[in-house]
Amino acid sequence: MKITHAIFLVLITLTGCNTDQNEAATALQSQDSRSTDLKNLELITIELDSHPQTVAVSGRLKAENRLMIFPEVQGKILPPAKPFKEGVSFKKGETMLQVDSKEIQFQLQSSKSNFRTLLSRTLPDIKMDYPGSFEQIHTWYTDIHPDQPFPNMPETDDPQLQQFLSSRGIYDAYYQVKSAESRLQKFTISAPFSGILSVANAEPGQTVGPQFHLGTLVDPDSYILQVSMERNQIALVNIGSEITVRDQGQRNSWSAQVDQVNPTLDPTSQMISVYLKVSGENLREGLYLEGVFESDKEIQAARIPKSALIRTGQVYIANGDKIGLKPVQVLDIEKEYIRVTGLEDGDQIVADAEFAYAGLILQ
Repeated sequence: MKITHAIFLVLITLTGCNTDQNEAATALQSQDSRSTDLKNLELITIELDSHPQTVAVSGRLKAENRLMIFPEVQGKILPPAKPFKEGVSFKKGETMLQVDSKEIQFQLQSSKSNFRTLLSRTLPDIKMDYPGSFEQIHTWYTDIHPDQPFPNMPETDDPQLQQFLSSRGIYDAYYQVKSAESRLQKFTISAPFSGILSVANAEPGQTVGPQFHLGTLVDPDSYILQVSMERNQIALVNIGSEITVRDQGQRNSWSAQVDQVNPTLDPTSQMISVYLKVSGENLREGLYLEGVFESDKEIQAARIPKSALIRTGQVYIANGDKIGLKPVQVLDIEKEYIRVTGLEDGDQIVADAEFAYAGLILQ
């Protein structure tokens, strides 16, 4: 029993020693870590300078004239005179696609023939009761042919003749023919402006309907860049203001001019959309462009390393003997530096945020 008790006392003593050693090691490790942080920590003293008030903007390019093409009628696509493929260009008014319209053509010819027959039955009565208008109506009658465009109805100021024609169903039949003629035009799809196909989904022989997306036509000579700005920044923008926009590699630049400013806020982002016209060569839909609006007004800003900014839009700042956080607003971005507001003369910030954290003791 005495031996067992002795062993138990030894174990307690060893356990206590291990606990003390672990606590000492943890404290030493923490001290070494804090020493490492402080060793790499570099503080920068802020000096504000005057800087033109600027707003950096960016967005993706869209064609100003862009049309998604849907047929208004149902039918089979006929072989086109020019391939309906991506990259193929069409001039304004040029036929892009033709939907088979034989059936409605026959119906239209039949309607014209029936109308001519109906009108011929009224000619004797018109000659007898309205001799002053007979020659005009008769000429209209002779101009109607099933395979030619339907001539417009002659105008007449005689209310009695109008009533007579209406009672014989002439007006109703006339507008039915004109409606069918208008419908026939929808079987031919022409380019509303000169452009290039960016999307082409239709193939010859394919049956399509009003819900089928045939393709997309874009104007390659006119582009719009939509950018977003905050409410307090919109005062820097006027209709007609010009800026230079560049691609992401900063290799190419183009001239852009403010064309429109949306008068309402986006309810989700609380930003205002500004639309710029961009002109020049080598522009493409979807191209990401960046630019900067400048104002005559100047503000006090600080130039700090990019490494000082953390993702939350804050920097680490020395508050007495402890590191804290302070929000800043980025005005301009350079290769290795940024210009920000929100700091004051004499503020000391951490040059590299990687070596700091909120609450770090400066000892």
